[in-house]
Amino acid sequence: MRFSIKTSLAIAATGLTVAVPAAALAGPPSGHGNGNHPHAGDHPNAGGVSHSHGCLPHNRAYVEGGTVNATQTSTMSLQSDGTWSGTLYVDVKHANRAAKADRNQTVSWNLANVRVRFDGGATAFAAGERVQLIGKIQAAGKKCTASSSTTPAVPTFRLIVVHPGPAA
Repeated sequence: MRFSIKTSLAIAATGLTVAVPAAALAGPPSGHGNGNHPHAGDHPNAGGVSHSHGCLPHNRAYVEGGTVNATQTSTMSLQSDGTWSGTLYVDVKHANRAAKADRNQTVSWNLANVRVRFDGGATAFAAGERVQLIGKIQAAGKKCTASSSTTPAVPTFRLIVVHPGPAA
């Protein structure tokens, strides 16, 4: 029995229509994607319940800049390992979002073992010198409840960049 080309295409299309839905209903092969593979118990999410890590404390950038305060004396001193320690008083002029509470205020920081980079001929923490403090602060996610501790997080600074103040 000979079929015309149109008849052959119609028979082939009917066969595909029946075969494709059957393949879609078959599901994944045994042990794939259904938690029944040999190492299923080794995963942290082995029970099928996932937990968000969004409320765990994490570090945020804490960057602020301004000038060394002229009315209060900063007591920064060079340590034997090349880092600096002491108290630094800064008139904060600009800050990132995490440090926005310090903007347009004079803040004092008790610093220990912080790297300092002097740029543009600056050699010390003289009054009027421009400084940028770069560090991190511990924070929780926006939608998380506040931690049970009543003490606010304190930033940890890793670098202070000092630029000379305006020429007199």
